[in-house]
Order: sequence, then structure tokens, then C-alpha cells
Amino acid sequence: MKLNCLAIIGLGSIGRRHLRLISEIRPDIKIIAVRSGHGERCDEEKMAAKTVYSIGEAVDEGVQAAIISSPATLHLKQSLELAKNGIHLLIEKPISHTSDMTGELLKIVNNNNITVMVGYVLRYEPGAIKFKNWLSSKMTGKILHVRIECGSYLPDWRPEQNYKETVSALSELGGGVLLELSHEIDYLHWFFGKPIDVQAQVRNSETLDISVEDQVDLLITNEEGFLISVQLDFNRRYTKRSCSVITTEGELIWDAVKKNVVWKCVGEEQSKYTYNNERDSIYRKQLKIFFDCIENNNDPIVTIEDGINVINLIDAVRKASEKGVKVLL
Repeated sequence: MKLNCLAIIGLGSIGRRHLRLISEIRPDIKIIAVRSGHGERCDEEKMAAKTVYSIGEAVDEGVQAAIISSPATLHLKQSLELAKNGIHLLIEKPISHTSDMTGELLKIVNNNNITVMVGYVLRYEPGAIKFKNWLSSKMTGKILHVRIECGSYLPDWRPEQNYKETVSALSELGGGVLLELSHEIDYLHWFFGKPIDVQAQVRNSETLDISVEDQVDLLITNEEGFLISVQLDFNRRYTKRSCSVITTEGELIWDAVKKNVVWKCVGEEQSKYTYNNERDSIYRKQLKIFFDCIENNNDPIVTIEDGINVINLIDAVRKASEKGVKVLL
């Protein structure tokens, strides 16, 4: 099937990025922008062939695919409406703010045989791919323990806006560390397989004057028996995004800020992979894969099931923290 017409639902920062990149890499695709009507108009909107104010209007325009880049609390409702109309979907992360109704979406997607991808773009990041390849090669030995850290200072994310009024800080729009930093929850599944239980502390430090959690600490047991500790926060003044794996033979480290992957093995010279990718590159790759799945019937890299796995774990994390118990998955 040749993709001729696509809708972008929501024109926040990520929606505008998709609009700009699609106009660049596939100018043959007619873009329908779907806005709520509440936000201000943006320069990128001029790249769209038409602006409408409901999904029904977009369907009437004949869209064959849609990118859902609205707040997370709207993702599932919008996905269901589009999927029922047989429209292929790229859903920005997370797939929803809760696992409720995700099973219904999966059923409709399978019945209508449509492509669904979830926007976990770190899967296309060169360092993450190299890390995964080295891990899979077994050159690193048996995994003993994993440490994942992701933290930065929320007020620095969007300097032109009051951070307290952004999606990240508002629970009604799907804010908070768990949903905003769920890339880490996705890639721990990708790197290490299925978790079997989780213990958690989800808290608000009250240092940012926001109503959502700004710190999360997790201890997860992997199906192979090793532990994965995860620390996520909005408070860290020096940005960190890394994954380190302690093994029987040494230590494998991916540092997404320094843009390198390092393997340290006792008695051997360390192996180091350094890369330099500009931010748009992983989004371009994701879009090209999305188009290829639709037009050539290829399988997505980040599936709807991957997205559901993430939100199921997030639901379990919230339960574990609220009840102060280990939750089985």
C-alpha cells in the first residue's frame, strides 16, 4: 500500500518535530494536522495540507495512518477511534497512562490487521544498539547485576515555558517521572527480557513544587534471576542517562550523555565505541521504519505489545510503592 495521507494528532513539541521531519523526508505524503484548538498556532503547522479539530474530520479526509502525539491521557481513546477505522498508528510513548483498555486496543489492532508502533526512539539510538549487540554476543559473560539511571532537571527541559505548566508536571496530562522517563522501562525489557517482580518507591520530593512524582527507585528481578536497579528523577542538576551491567567477566556501560559504550574486562584493554548522532536522526529512522511497515508489510521494531509491557510494569510499580510490597508480574 502506498502511503499518501497521514494525520498528526497534537502539535506539541514532538508533534511539530514529526510534522517537520515528514515534510523533509516524505514530501509526497499529505499531512492533516489535528489540533485541540486550545494551544497557539505554530510555524510548523504551515507544512500541513490542512488543519482539522477532530479525529472524525481526519478520517473523512482519508488518512491511512496517524501519529498520536497528544498528552498520554488521551492516547488510548484516540488510538481506539483510529484503529476501529483501520488506520495505522505510531503512538508516542507511553501507549497510555494506565493499562486499562489496552487489551481492547490490541484486539482491534489484530482484527483489523493494522501496523502499530510505539515511540520508544532509544531503540534506534546507535549506542543502545551497540550495547544490545555486545550484550547478546555473550562476550560479556553472565550478568550479575544491572544499574539504570536517568535524571535531569525538569526546569531546564523547556526553558521557554513555565515547567509547572508543562505536560511533564501535570498528572491530568500524564506527567511524572514514570511516564515521562518510560524509555528506561522499555529498554530494560529489550536488553534483559521479562521482569518477574518489582519493589518500588515512588515519591515527590517537594523540591519542584509540582503535584506528580519526581523520584522513583525500583528493584526488579529478571527472569534469569539477576537484579535490575532503576533510578529515575526530575531533580538532578547534572544530566545522567546510563546503563551499567556487572558480569562475571567485567562491566559493560552505555552512557547516552557522553555517547559511548565501554566494555571493561580484567586483564584486557577496554573496548570503547563512540558515536555522534544528532537528535533528529533517531526520529527520522523511526518514521522511515513506520512507513516501511505500512508500505511493505514489514514488522515494527517497537510493537504494541512492547508498549503494553511498559505500562503493565508501571502499573505494578505504582501498586508496589503504594502497598509497600513486592509485586509479581
